[in-house]
Amino acid sequence: MKIKLFLVALVLFLTPSESFNQSFNQPYVARVGAKVISDSEFLERYEFTPGFRRHIKQMDDTNKLEFLFTLIAEKLFALEAKNLRLDTTEVIQFSRKAFERMFVRDKLFQEEIRNKISVSEKELIEATLKNNSKLYVNFLFSQDKNEIEQLYNYLTQGIPFDSILVESPEYEEQKEPIEVLFGQMEESIEDSLYKMKVGQFTKPMLTPDGWYIFKLVNKSQNFFLTDEDKENAKKTVFRIVENRKLIKRQKEFYAEYLRNKKVDVDPKLFEMLAQKISSIFEYKRKNFTYQENQPTYLDAYDVLKIENEIDAEKLSAPFVKFDKEPVTFKEFIRTLAFDGYNSKEYKINFIRASLDFQTKRFIEHELFYREGLKRGYNKLPEVQNEVERWLDNYLFQMLQNQIVDSIQVSDEELREYYEMMNQQKEFPTVVNIIEVLTDDLSIVDTVLNELKKGTDIRLLAARYSIRDFTKGRNGEFGKFPVTSYGEIGRIAASMQVGEIYGPLKVPEGYSIFKLIEKDTAYVEKPKTFEQVKEQYKQDLAFQKAKMKLTDYTYNLAMKYNIDLNISELDKIQVTRLPSFGIRNLGFGGKITAVPILAPNVEWAYRWIQRQNKKLIP
Repeated sequence: MKIKLFLVALVLFLTPSESFNQSFNQPYVARVGAKVISDSEFLERYEFTPGFRRHIKQMDDTNKLEFLFTLIAEKLFALEAKNLRLDTTEVIQFSRKAFERMFVRDKLFQEEIRNKISVSEKELIEATLKNNSKLYVNFLFSQDKNEIEQLYNYLTQGIPFDSILVESPEYEEQKEPIEVLFGQMEESIEDSLYKMKVGQFTKPMLTPDGWYIFKLVNKSQNFFLTDEDKENAKKTVFRIVENRKLIKRQKEFYAEYLRNKKVDVDPKLFEMLAQKISSIFEYKRKNFTYQENQPTYLDAYDVLKIENEIDAEKLSAPFVKFDKEPVTFKEFIRTLAFDGYNSKEYKINFIRASLDFQTKRFIEHELFYREGLKRGYNKLPEVQNEVERWLDNYLFQMLQNQIVDSIQVSDEELREYYEMMNQQKEFPTVVNIIEVLTDDLSIVDTVLNELKKGTDIRLLAARYSIRDFTKGRNGEFGKFPVTSYGEIGRIAASMQVGEIYGPLKVPEGYSIFKLIEKDTAYVEKPKTFEQVKEQYKQDLAFQKAKMKLTDYTYNLAMKYNIDLNISELDKIQVTRLPSFGIRNLGFGGKITAVPILAPNVEWAYRWIQRQNKKLIP
């Protein structure tokens, strides 16, 4: 690639000055205006941003450099967005506070929950002994306490467990005993089962589902033969014990902190919001294609629709009535969408129940956030850096979208493009892909894990993809020119058949796709102007947007000073395994581990040439 041609020149000529080096207390790979890209930020963003050909050792330098330029482009757009005062807009100010809420709350969780637990060696030994065994059980179940006690009386009187079980509704699902592994059941029940001898049964045990009586049918040993198996088992045991202690400590903290706290919500505004969400979700589910268990999300367009239908006085009215600084109706609605509110149902009773749960959760989160503010967590560098990182990405997206939205294609341009393109000729690149499209981060994680195991992406697409036109085709697009489908087409053009890329952030959610065909010659017979008008308009707009964004980024690179620290970049050791991470936030909620970026390096070719011309007489 072109980048390789300039790599040596960069190492020789783009070295930072000594005074610049001394102005930073931590290692960095680049400075963009007043923004510093530290080693730690680069490594974290690189490792958790999907990329293809990462497995090729010889491409480490190129991959790192290309990603650095992609990261620099984000910082350039963020700087310019602030220069244009986009950071003062209502949507960005709201986003800043939303990110601050998340990371302050997460910091409180670290301090009050995670940092206050520890796993002792004794606990690990006891848990390891359990993990070394598999249990096989049968059970009797009832939601009625009197009924389960009667069954227990029969057992104590000597009536065989199996005789009762065979007459029970749950018999069909356990003709073979149920296998129980360490960590699968509630801890108190699990402790009872591991203490039992084969053939014994428990007393009635209450669970969230109802009452159970378990019988231990058999017990076997787990054998971990390889060092890798032993190490994985050790990690699993530690994680299970730690998670259980986290849950216990979190329950204690909830009881301590939320005791005697009461916060009211405006009932009339609550009902108004429930009715509007119900109406919007009903329209979506009746007019768009949804899979059976696919939830409907409250998106930005829905929020604008709701706000436009409510007068300003109601929007600014207190909705969550804290004693100090109550949360307005408008702020709550936007937070609801920002947090990803969704429902699989649209009927009003379901929406009321769902919204009630979400409101209670919001109040808890807001209380934790305000506690974090009292402790000054919002002023901690680690929290401020997190907020700034995500805000930079939002500013980058906002400015980029403004540029793309400004693209216009005139009738004259469209006619000229038609005359040029609509001839019988060979298209240089036509591709076909299998895609899994989802708007659910949990599904993204599941798909990536399944792909690592070797699961056929067609099966995953059939199960999870939400793109309408590929349904019934197991996620297959059919052949298309790489100028179509935006970033998907552009990235597919650089891939080899068999390679998988993703997740890629697209307007509909997250796309994970595999290139299955790539033709270097494709002949198309001429079509009428009306047949191709809309498609050509989209293609031409995409091309113009790509050129404009490349030029815009290059001009920003010339406007804001960029200093590269290539020697530091060389020191950073990266893995060659494709990674994607989901960050579980303290007290609930999740985001991608880092803001996801699509490759953006075209502008850098010109910038590098410019630097060499300036530096070489």
